[in-house]
Amino acid sequence: MSVAAETPSGGRRFAALARDALPYAGLAAVILLFSLSSEFFFNTRNFERLVTDSATLMLVAFGMTLVILLGEIDLSVGAVVALLAVILAQVMDAGVSWPVAVLAVLIIGFGIGLLNGAITVLGDIPSFIVTLGMMAVATGLSYVFTGSISVAIMNEPFLILFYDARFLGLPVPLWITGAAFTATLLFMIRSVPGRELFAVGANPAAARLSGVPVKRRKITVFAIMGALVAMAAVLSAARLGSGAPASAPALTLDAIAAVIIGGASLFGGRASLVRTLMGAALIAVLNNGMVLLNVNIDAQYIVKGVIILLAVVLERLASGARP
Repeated sequence: MSVAAETPSGGRRFAALARDALPYAGLAAVILLFSLSSEFFFNTRNFERLVTDSATLMLVAFGMTLVILLGEIDLSVGAVVALLAVILAQVMDAGVSWPVAVLAVLIIGFGIGLLNGAITVLGDIPSFIVTLGMMAVATGLSYVFTGSISVAIMNEPFLILFYDARFLGLPVPLWITGAAFTATLLFMIRSVPGRELFAVGANPAAARLSGVPVKRRKITVFAIMGALVAMAAVLSAARLGSGAPASAPALTLDAIAAVIIGGASLFGGRASLVRTLMGAALIAVLNNGMVLLNVNIDAQYIVKGVIILLAVVLERLASGARP
Protein backbone atom coordinates (compact mmCIF):
# COMPACT_ATOMS: atom_id res chain seq x y z
CA MET A 1 0.00 0.00 0.00
CA SER A 2 1.37 3.40 -0.92
CA VAL A 3 1.81 6.36 1.38
CA ALA A 4 -0.75 8.15 -0.79
CA ALA A 5 -3.37 5.59 0.18
CA GLU A 6 -2.40 5.67 3.85
CA THR A 7 -2.07 9.41 4.29
CA PRO A 8 -5.21 11.58 3.88
CA SER A 9 -4.96 14.43 1.40
CA GLY A 10 -5.15 16.89 4.30
CA GLY A 11 -2.17 15.16 5.89
CA ARG A 12 -0.22 15.44 2.66
CA ARG A 13 -1.02 19.14 2.42
CA PHE A 14 0.17 19.65 5.99
CA ALA A 15 3.36 17.67 5.25
CA ALA A 16 3.95 19.77 2.14
CA LEU A 17 3.56 22.98 4.13
CA ALA A 18 5.90 21.65 6.82
CA ARG A 19 8.44 20.58 4.17
CA ASP A 20 8.41 24.01 2.51
CA ALA A 21 8.58 25.82 5.86
CA LEU A 22 11.36 23.65 7.30
CA PRO A 23 14.37 25.67 6.04
CA TYR A 24 12.85 28.99 7.14
CA ALA A 25 11.54 27.80 10.51
CA GLY A 26 14.69 25.78 11.17
CA LEU A 27 16.94 28.74 10.38
CA ALA A 28 14.93 31.05 12.65
CA ALA A 29 15.00 28.45 15.44
CA VAL A 30 18.76 27.87 15.39
CA ILE A 31 19.47 31.61 15.21
CA LEU A 32 17.29 32.14 18.27
CA LEU A 33 18.87 29.17 20.07
CA PHE A 34 22.47 30.23 19.49
CA SER A 35 21.80 33.90 20.18
CA LEU A 36 20.50 32.87 23.61
CA SER A 37 23.23 30.28 24.20
CA SER A 38 26.34 32.23 23.21
CA GLU A 39 27.24 35.86 23.75
CA PHE A 40 29.59 35.65 20.78
CA PHE A 41 26.99 34.59 18.20
CA PHE A 42 25.40 37.96 17.48
CA ASN A 43 28.37 40.19 16.75
CA THR A 44 29.94 41.65 13.62
CA ARG A 45 33.07 39.50 13.70
CA ASN A 46 31.11 36.26 13.95
CA PHE A 47 28.73 37.39 11.19
CA GLU A 48 31.64 38.03 8.85
CA ARG A 49 33.15 34.68 9.76
CA LEU A 50 29.81 32.98 9.15
CA VAL A 51 29.47 34.61 5.73
CA THR A 52 32.98 33.76 4.55
CA ASP A 53 32.86 30.24 5.97
CA SER A 54 29.48 29.46 4.38
CA ALA A 55 30.33 30.73 0.88
CA THR A 56 31.99 27.46 -0.13
CA LEU A 57 29.00 25.42 1.04
CA MET A 58 26.50 27.65 -0.72
CA LEU A 59 28.27 27.57 -4.07
CA VAL A 60 28.40 23.77 -3.98
CA ALA A 61 24.78 23.55 -2.79
CA PHE A 62 23.61 25.67 -5.76
CA GLY A 63 25.21 23.22 -8.16
CA MET A 64 23.91 20.24 -6.19
CA THR A 65 20.39 21.64 -6.54
CA LEU A 66 20.62 21.34 -10.32
CA VAL A 67 22.08 17.84 -10.10
CA ILE A 68 19.42 16.57 -7.68
CA LEU A 69 16.70 18.26 -9.75
CA LEU A 70 17.67 15.80 -12.49
CA GLY A 71 17.42 12.88 -10.09
CA GLU A 72 21.21 12.52 -10.02
CA ILE A 73 23.81 12.96 -7.27
CA ASP A 74 27.43 14.10 -7.03
CA LEU A 75 29.42 12.51 -4.21
CA SER A 76 32.77 13.89 -5.38
CA VAL A 77 32.34 17.58 -4.56
CA GLY A 78 34.19 17.62 -1.23
CA ALA A 79 37.17 15.71 -2.60
CA VAL A 80 37.29 17.82 -5.77
CA VAL A 81 37.21 21.06 -3.76
CA ALA A 82 40.22 19.82 -1.78
CA LEU A 83 42.04 18.71 -4.94
CA LEU A 84 41.46 22.02 -6.73
CA ALA A 85 42.56 23.98 -3.65
CA VAL A 86 45.77 21.93 -3.62
CA ILE A 87 46.34 22.58 -7.33
CA LEU A 88 45.68 26.29 -6.85
CA ALA A 89 48.17 26.52 -3.97
CA GLN A 90 50.86 24.57 -5.82
CA VAL A 91 50.47 26.56 -9.04
CA MET A 92 50.81 29.86 -7.20
CA ASP A 93 53.71 28.44 -5.18
CA ALA A 94 55.43 27.76 -8.51
CA GLY A 95 55.31 31.47 -9.32
CA VAL A 96 52.19 31.65 -11.49
CA SER A 97 50.14 34.81 -10.99
CA TRP A 98 46.91 34.36 -9.07
CA PRO A 99 44.55 35.34 -11.95
CA VAL A 100 46.09 32.65 -14.17
CA ALA A 101 46.01 30.12 -11.34
CA VAL A 102 42.35 30.84 -10.59
CA LEU A 103 41.45 30.58 -14.28
CA ALA A 104 43.28 27.26 -14.53
CA VAL A 105 41.39 25.88 -11.54
CA LEU A 106 38.06 27.02 -12.98
CA ILE A 107 38.85 25.26 -16.26
CA ILE A 108 39.95 22.08 -14.47
CA GLY A 109 36.83 22.10 -12.30
CA PHE A 110 34.61 22.58 -15.34
CA GLY A 111 36.44 19.71 -17.03
CA ILE A 112 35.97 17.38 -14.06
CA GLY A 113 32.25 18.15 -14.00
CA LEU A 114 32.05 17.60 -17.74
CA LEU A 115 33.81 14.26 -17.34
CA ASN A 116 31.44 13.19 -14.56
CA GLY A 117 28.48 14.06 -16.76
CA ALA A 118 29.84 12.42 -19.89
CA ILE A 119 30.63 9.14 -18.13
CA THR A 120 27.26 9.14 -16.39
CA VAL A 121 25.20 9.92 -19.48
CA LEU A 122 27.12 8.38 -22.35
CA GLY A 123 28.17 5.35 -20.34
CA ASP A 124 24.67 4.96 -18.87
CA ILE A 125 26.21 4.50 -15.41
CA PRO A 126 24.49 5.68 -12.20
CA SER A 127 25.90 9.05 -11.17
CA PHE A 128 26.51 7.96 -7.59
CA ILE A 129 28.92 5.28 -8.85
CA VAL A 130 30.69 7.64 -11.26
CA THR A 131 31.10 10.40 -8.69
CA LEU A 132 32.07 7.93 -5.98
CA GLY A 133 34.92 6.87 -8.26
CA MET A 134 35.83 10.49 -8.93
CA MET A 135 35.84 11.12 -5.18
CA ALA A 136 38.40 8.35 -4.72
CA VAL A 137 40.54 9.63 -7.60
CA ALA A 138 40.45 13.23 -6.38
CA THR A 139 41.28 12.20 -2.81
CA GLY A 140 44.20 10.08 -3.97
CA LEU A 141 45.58 12.81 -6.22
CA SER A 142 45.36 15.36 -3.40
CA TYR A 143 47.55 13.21 -1.17
CA VAL A 144 49.94 12.28 -4.00
CA PHE A 145 50.42 15.92 -5.03
CA THR A 146 51.07 17.13 -1.48
CA GLY A 147 52.65 14.13 0.21
CA SER A 148 49.88 14.51 2.81
CA ILE A 149 51.19 17.97 3.76
CA SER A 150 49.22 21.20 3.37
CA VAL A 151 50.59 23.70 0.84
CA ALA A 152 50.64 27.22 2.27
CA ILE A 153 49.46 30.10 0.08
CA MET A 154 51.77 33.07 0.40
CA ASN A 155 50.19 35.23 -2.31
CA GLU A 156 48.90 38.21 -0.32
CA PRO A 157 46.84 39.86 -3.12
CA PHE A 158 44.95 36.58 -3.61
CA LEU A 159 44.27 36.12 0.10
CA ILE A 160 43.17 39.72 0.54
CA LEU A 161 40.84 39.73 -2.48
CA PHE A 162 39.07 36.43 -1.83
CA TYR A 163 38.91 36.59 1.96
CA ASP A 164 39.62 39.97 3.57
CA ALA A 165 38.44 42.44 0.91
CA ARG A 166 35.17 44.36 1.20
CA PHE A 167 33.03 45.90 -1.52
CA LEU A 168 30.38 48.40 -0.44
CA GLY A 169 31.03 47.23 3.10
CA LEU A 170 30.30 43.54 2.42
CA PRO A 171 32.83 40.67 2.14
CA VAL A 172 33.81 39.71 -1.40
CA PRO A 173 32.80 36.04 -0.83
CA LEU A 174 29.26 37.28 -0.16
CA TRP A 175 29.21 39.10 -3.51
CA ILE A 176 30.52 36.02 -5.30
CA THR A 177 27.87 33.86 -3.63
CA GLY A 178 25.17 36.37 -4.53
CA ALA A 179 26.29 36.48 -8.15
CA ALA A 180 26.32 32.68 -8.37
CA PHE A 181 22.87 32.47 -6.77
CA THR A 182 21.42 35.05 -9.16
CA ALA A 183 22.95 33.44 -12.25
CA THR A 184 21.80 29.94 -11.22
CA LEU A 185 18.29 31.13 -10.36
CA LEU A 186 17.91 32.97 -13.67
CA PHE A 187 19.16 29.88 -15.49
CA MET A 188 16.58 27.70 -13.71
CA ILE A 189 13.51 29.89 -14.10
CA ARG A 190 14.20 32.16 -17.08
CA SER A 191 16.09 30.08 -19.62
CA VAL A 192 14.56 27.33 -21.74
CA PRO A 193 17.31 24.79 -20.87
CA GLY A 194 16.86 25.56 -17.18
CA ARG A 195 13.09 25.08 -17.24
CA GLU A 196 13.57 21.85 -19.17
CA LEU A 197 15.53 20.43 -16.23
CA PHE A 198 12.28 20.08 -14.27
CA ALA A 199 10.77 17.98 -17.05
CA VAL A 200 13.92 15.88 -17.39
CA GLY A 201 14.03 15.19 -13.67
CA ALA A 202 10.32 14.37 -13.44
CA ASN A 203 10.16 12.04 -16.46
CA PRO A 204 13.25 11.68 -18.69
CA ALA A 205 11.46 9.47 -21.21
CA ALA A 206 8.57 11.89 -21.65
CA ALA A 207 10.98 14.83 -21.88
CA ARG A 208 12.94 13.02 -24.60
CA LEU A 209 9.76 12.33 -26.58
CA SER A 210 8.90 16.04 -26.26
CA GLY A 211 12.14 16.96 -27.99
CA VAL A 212 14.24 17.87 -24.96
CA PRO A 213 17.92 16.93 -25.44
CA VAL A 214 18.07 15.00 -22.17
CA LYS A 215 21.67 13.81 -22.44
CA ARG A 216 22.95 17.28 -23.29
CA ARG A 217 21.05 18.84 -20.40
CA LYS A 218 22.48 16.35 -17.91
CA ILE A 219 26.06 16.81 -19.12
CA THR A 220 25.61 20.60 -19.00
CA VAL A 221 24.41 20.46 -15.38
CA PHE A 222 27.41 18.39 -14.28
CA ALA A 223 29.70 20.88 -16.05
CA ILE A 224 28.02 23.77 -14.20
CA MET A 225 28.47 21.79 -10.99
CA GLY A 226 32.18 21.51 -11.76
CA ALA A 227 32.54 25.26 -12.32
CA LEU A 228 30.77 26.08 -9.05
CA VAL A 229 32.92 23.54 -7.21
CA ALA A 230 36.03 25.21 -8.66
CA MET A 231 34.92 28.64 -7.44
CA ALA A 232 34.17 27.09 -4.05
CA ALA A 233 37.72 25.70 -4.00
CA VAL A 234 39.13 29.18 -4.64
CA LEU A 235 37.21 30.62 -1.68
CA SER A 236 38.09 27.63 0.51
CA ALA A 237 41.81 28.03 -0.25
CA ALA A 238 41.67 31.75 0.50
CA ARG A 239 39.81 31.16 3.77
CA LEU A 240 42.25 28.50 4.98
CA GLY A 241 45.33 30.15 3.48
CA SER A 242 46.43 26.80 2.09
CA GLY A 243 45.61 23.82 -0.08
CA ALA A 244 45.06 20.74 2.06
CA PRO A 245 44.06 17.22 0.94
CA ALA A 246 41.49 16.92 3.75
CA SER A 247 40.18 20.49 3.76
CA ALA A 248 36.50 19.71 3.07
CA PRO A 249 35.60 16.43 4.83
CA ALA A 250 31.91 17.25 5.47
CA LEU A 251 31.20 19.42 2.43
CA THR A 252 29.44 16.74 0.37
CA LEU A 253 27.11 15.81 3.22
CA ASP A 254 26.38 19.45 4.03
CA ALA A 255 25.63 20.35 0.40
CA ILE A 256 23.25 17.42 -0.08
CA ALA A 257 21.64 18.21 3.28
CA ALA A 258 21.05 21.82 2.24
CA VAL A 259 19.23 20.73 -0.92
CA ILE A 260 17.15 18.08 0.86
CA ILE A 261 16.24 20.46 3.69
CA GLY A 262 15.19 22.86 0.92
CA GLY A 263 12.49 20.39 -0.09
CA ALA A 264 14.05 18.90 -3.23
CA SER A 265 13.08 15.40 -4.26
CA LEU A 266 15.94 12.91 -4.51
CA PHE A 267 14.01 11.30 -7.36
CA GLY A 268 14.17 14.50 -9.41
CA GLY A 269 11.65 16.91 -10.86
CA ARG A 270 11.37 19.29 -7.90
CA ALA A 271 13.83 21.69 -6.30
CA SER A 272 13.92 25.29 -5.14
CA LEU A 273 17.12 27.30 -5.22
CA VAL A 274 15.71 29.82 -2.73
CA ARG A 275 14.94 27.07 -0.22
CA THR A 276 18.35 25.52 -0.91
CA LEU A 277 19.88 28.87 0.06
CA MET A 278 17.91 28.79 3.31
CA GLY A 279 18.91 25.17 3.88
CA ALA A 280 22.56 26.02 3.34
CA ALA A 281 22.23 28.97 5.72
CA LEU A 282 20.69 26.62 8.29
CA ILE A 283 23.59 24.18 7.99
CA ALA A 284 26.13 27.03 8.12
CA VAL A 285 24.56 28.52 11.25
CA LEU A 286 24.45 25.08 12.86
CA ASN A 287 28.14 24.55 12.12
CA ASN A 288 29.04 27.99 13.41
CA GLY A 289 26.88 27.84 16.53
CA MET A 290 27.93 24.34 17.54
CA VAL A 291 31.59 25.34 17.25
CA LEU A 292 30.93 28.36 19.49
CA LEU A 293 29.32 26.05 22.03
CA ASN A 294 32.17 23.51 21.74
CA VAL A 295 29.78 20.75 20.65
CA ASN A 296 31.59 17.50 19.89
CA ILE A 297 32.05 16.86 16.16
CA ASP A 298 30.25 13.50 16.45
CA ALA A 299 27.24 15.20 18.01
CA GLN A 300 27.26 17.73 15.15
CA TYR A 301 26.83 14.90 12.64
CA ILE A 302 23.96 13.48 14.71
CA VAL A 303 22.13 16.83 14.76
CA LYS A 304 22.49 17.30 11.00
CA GLY A 305 21.49 13.69 10.39
CA VAL A 306 18.27 14.11 12.37
CA ILE A 307 17.37 17.24 10.36
CA ILE A 308 18.04 15.41 7.08
CA LEU A 309 15.84 12.49 8.15
CA LEU A 310 13.06 14.89 9.13
CA ALA A 311 13.28 16.60 5.74
CA VAL A 312 13.19 13.25 3.88
CA VAL A 313 10.18 12.01 5.85
CA LEU A 314 8.27 15.24 5.20
CA GLU A 315 9.14 15.02 1.51
CA ARG A 316 7.85 11.46 1.23
CA LEU A 317 4.65 12.24 3.14
CA ALA A 318 4.04 15.38 1.08
CA SER A 319 4.56 13.61 -2.24
CA GLY A 320 2.46 10.61 -1.25
CA ALA A 321 5.03 8.48 -3.04
CA ARG A 322 5.45 4.77 -2.56
CA PRO A 323 8.10 4.10 0.13
